[in-house]
Amino acid sequence: MRTAFTAAVLLFACSPAAIVGAADFGKAPEPEEFGLMVRAPGASETFYACTPCHSERIVVQQGLTREQWDEALVWMVEEHEMEPIEGDARTVILDYLAAHYGPDRPNFPHR
Repeated sequence: MRTAFTAAVLLFACSPAAIVGAADFGKAPEPEEFGLMVRAPGASETFYACTPCHSERIVVQQGLTREQWDEALVWMVEEHEMEPIEGDARTVILDYLAAHYGPDRPNFPHR
């Protein structure tokens, strides 16, 4: 019984609705909701796409080019069964990641 419940929770957490944050898509959450992530356009979509599987700290410590971020999303889908992020949501997320967590990591958390 517990295994079935855990599987159901995991399935929902990695569903397209959870990945894109369908219920919260376009809604401005409380600032602390994004943890260490920079509050900027695309933060909500990125937070809800990434944190069902890992902490936002994993995102903010990276220093990747837009192309490398795109490859990372492909890798997570292929190797870790993440739901694909496509269309406008993917563009918004890649724009956000490239702007705030690129090779120079201007927003690397020093805490």
